[in-house]
Amino acid sequence: MTDSDPPPDRELVGTLELREERLTISRRRELSGQVEVRRERRVRTETVTIDLVSEVLVLSVKAGAGTVMVDGLPLEPGTVRELELYREEAVPGKEVVVTQDIDLVRERVVQTTTQQIELAYEELVVTTPDRPE
Repeated sequence: MTDSDPPPDRELVGTLELREERLTISRRRELSGQVEVRRERRVRTETVTIDLVSEVLVLSVKAGAGTVMVDGLPLEPGTVRELELYREEAVPGKEVVVTQDIDLVRERVVQTTTQQIELAYEELVVTTPDRPE
């Protein structure tokens, strides 16, 4: 006779399994939105005011001062002649500079939630027909 065998005056008539529900948690990820990030080039027109300088040599001959030759021609007394020495021209240029640094960060936020969940379980109830509960 082994330890698992019932004594000879007792007979095993069956086994009753008592069960209970155990809580399991699974997570379901739901896509709540999408974001598209891109740079777009915009163009604007600006009007600028620039002071440009030119320099001229002004020649005027007074009467009786002698002969003045300009470009191989004599300059008559009482006349004025202007010779441009230099002039400035606007030369627009562009320079690309950083105006903003924008950090793109993907962050996980953990949110703790509490829920009430009912779990059922079984227990053994024994009643005798001659004894009411």
